[in-house]
Amino acid sequence: MRLGLYELNRRKEEADDWAWIMDHTLQLGAYKCLVIVGVRLSVWMQNRRPLQHTDLALLALIPMEQSTGDRVHGVLTQTITVTGVPRMVLCDGGGDLERGMELFQADHPGVARVYDVKHKMALLLKKELEQDPRWAAFITAVTRTKISIVQTTLAFFVPPALKHKARYMNLDTLVNWGRNMLGFLKSPRINPKAPIELSKLKDKLGWLKEYRRPLQEWSELLTIAEITEDYIRRHGYHRAARRGLSARLASVATCPAAGRMRAAVLDFVVDQSRSAGIPEERLLGHSEVLESLIGKYKQLQSTHSKGGMTAMLLSFGAIVSKKTHQAIQAALNTVTTKAVGKWCQNMLGITLQAQRAFAFEGNKNGIQNDDSRR
Repeated sequence: MRLGLYELNRRKEEADDWAWIMDHTLQLGAYKCLVIVGVRLSVWMQNRRPLQHTDLALLALIPMEQSTGDRVHGVLTQTITVTGVPRMVLCDGGGDLERGMELFQADHPGVARVYDVKHKMALLLKKELEQDPRWAAFITAVTRTKISIVQTTLAFFVPPALKHKARYMNLDTLVNWGRNMLGFLKSPRINPKAPIELSKLKDKLGWLKEYRRPLQEWSELLTIAEITEDYIRRHGYHRAARRGLSARLASVATCPAAGRMRAAVLDFVVDQSRSAGIPEERLLGHSEVLESLIGKYKQLQSTHSKGGMTAMLLSFGAIVSKKTHQAIQAALNTVTTKAVGKWCQNMLGITLQAQRAFAFEGNKNGIQNDDSRR
């Protein structure tokens, strides 16, 4: 926690090429936390690789009960004191983040607002699949199959579950499952140590043969999304992005749906690339490094998940910090445990754990007295 608070508060270099990436993390309770991390575009261009956690600097960590456009705008404005006015801000299309960026750009019109390519790919996939009646029928059949085999000898064939939220961001696992099952049905590879009845297999999963063509088409959609994400992850948005990406997608689209998605993807990349200034400039377009950072924080927080947001929020700073001997020594010499407690008091108030402990403290004697009367 001390290392994380040190990273949050340490002085960052002011420059005009900072790229900020922002998103919320949610937990038990009323609070959500706005996280803003940053990297200088010149540093990213030198490395020319997907970003890693230690490439980032933690710029803002703001728990809030209500996230509004005005509140987000206030945090963005405050973050200028850390790095100076950034060159760009990357985020998804959340309503409060959109409104906050509108207000921020009104104050600073030179700041590019860039949309995360992964979220855009999910929206394009959603658009294509939700207008395809075969997709709805496929999901219904998958659900029925899962229920029918989950407690049988075919349980190792149970299809993967889609996320309840952002379900169009992990479709590849389900489509790949369908295609792998078709391959198995065509040429079963039975483990002699765990034999299965082929008749039962065909009864429960033979329906997949009707979806051979749709699964191929949906796989093309996913391939377009995957190629696009990889290109933007490595090269960013830039003036020549359409030409570079178009060449990679040229042979992918063989069905009408894939053709529509390819055209929509190229239009989107052209639109986002307009924010790039000189031909050599490249803007970040993929927020996976922040998503990964939030995922790692939630993994660390998992043992405290019933406690809502706690001082563990500061682990964001500990994850991105370069943990050299000098950095750790500087953090421990500069930040005390008392300072961590003060930050929590100022930013989080009374935690859920503290509220729970206070609420139940008076019940202990009451429970004992009730038992004694019996």
